[in-house]
Amino acid sequence: MSQDYNNDYVYNYQDPQLTEQQRIDSLQQVEPVQQDTSVKSWVNFTDSRYLKGFLVGAGVALVASNPKVQKAVVSGVVKTWSAVQGGIEEAKEKIHDIKAEAQSD
Repeated sequence: MSQDYNNDYVYNYQDPQLTEQQRIDSLQQVEPVQQDTSVKSWVNFTDSRYLKGFLVGAGVALVASNPKVQKAVVSGVVKTWSAVQGGIEEAKEKIHDIKAEAQSD
């Protein structure tokens, strides 16, 4: 009984047309990636992505440490929370009104 393999999705060990040596060769081609675990890998000023992240982080830290910015952020959060609470109270009131109308009918 022969099996019809879809060659796009067949792994090397499943392909009946590969010889044993071809299977071994294909497995030996894969080498593990060596990862740099030293401190140098943490600080890489030659990498543009590292520099961008460093600058963005420094900018956020600088802005977040400003007392005026902190006060504005807290004030905005308090206003937003108050608006949310007011909306919830308004929704509760409407639900009570609808229940009262339904019970009066």
